[in-house]
Amino acid sequence: MAGIYVHIPFCRAKCFYCGFYSVASLQWREDYAEALCREMDLRADYLPGKEVATLYFGGGTPSCLEEAALKKIVSHIHKRWKLEEGAECTIEVNPEDVVPDKLGLWKDLGFNRLSIGVQSFEDRVLERIHRRHTGEQAMQAVLQAKRAGFSNINMDLIIGLPGMDREALDFSLRMAGELGVTHVSAYMLSLDAGSVLEKLYEQGKFQPMDDDALAERYLYVSDILGKEGYDHYEISNFAKDAKYARHNTAYWTQQPYIGLGAAAHSFDGISRQWNVAHVKKYMKALSEGKVDFEREILTDRDKYNEYLMTRFRTKWGIDTAYMTMAFPAWWEKAEQRLRGYERQGWIAREEGRVRMTKTGWLVSDMIFSELFV
Repeated sequence: MAGIYVHIPFCRAKCFYCGFYSVASLQWREDYAEALCREMDLRADYLPGKEVATLYFGGGTPSCLEEAALKKIVSHIHKRWKLEEGAECTIEVNPEDVVPDKLGLWKDLGFNRLSIGVQSFEDRVLERIHRRHTGEQAMQAVLQAKRAGFSNINMDLIIGLPGMDREALDFSLRMAGELGVTHVSAYMLSLDAGSVLEKLYEQGKFQPMDDDALAERYLYVSDILGKEGYDHYEISNFAKDAKYARHNTAYWTQQPYIGLGAAAHSFDGISRQWNVAHVKKYMKALSEGKVDFEREILTDRDKYNEYLMTRFRTKWGIDTAYMTMAFPAWWEKAEQRLRGYERQGWIAREEGRVRMTKTGWLVSDMIFSELFV
């Protein structure tokens, strides 16, 4: 199983919470599409002999791409790789971009899963984080997508946004159930480096929720979505009817993938590499027939730490037999600590696996810092 990730870094404006690499400009969309095609040509053998099971367009704002640019990119992907039958093809979209013409285009190009960046349904919250859509637009986006035939829809929410009191959170959770989306990604707000909220915090103009209050909200979200029929299968992700995000699940299970575009990461099982996080530098290098990237060969220690970190993110957890076989000395030491975590109620064991509980997920950073080699 292999995946393709395409990073579209363009945004009409920067949202205040965002720390992902993006540029508040639509200026270079056509040139960037051309550069992506050149990168595909240069790296076509990165996933040798593997059919592609997932395709994911992330950003930034992939839904801001014009028809010609998006068609060019998707067409070139099919030229260079074979997507298996039934491959999951996701595109991240902003609610204000979800209109009939674009929905038809996305469907015609083979996208069968939408990830809609709602964040909140409360207008007063959206205004404070500089989102360009309203709560009504977010609702209509989901409804229009369903009418257009999209049956697999994710909705992003953020817990702990400025102005998001319990009433606003309840409203957003209720809308997820009423709109019938198949997947919810509910992230706890973090002060990402370089984000506007980080700068406001440093200036004393924004005070995030304290850790205990945020933890209480997180457990509350898990409880409410559970009652709505969503399976809490990963720290921040909930799915109905086993509609797990296949692309992201592949990240958490160390499957190979190629990342295309500025700041995109790739993994082939042996190494990780990442493209330069700068649109102009990315395009300039490709105009000269090369990719501007850095690469890291993974050591056994890296593989052990990554397996722990990614597998513990999911409800399926760690395969103890594998760890005993692959990393016997390190795992023996980890087991000593795990017994203490089990007494704390942070982990649970079942059928040869050990997984974090929901309360364990809340202290996962601390657990990882103690378990990592």
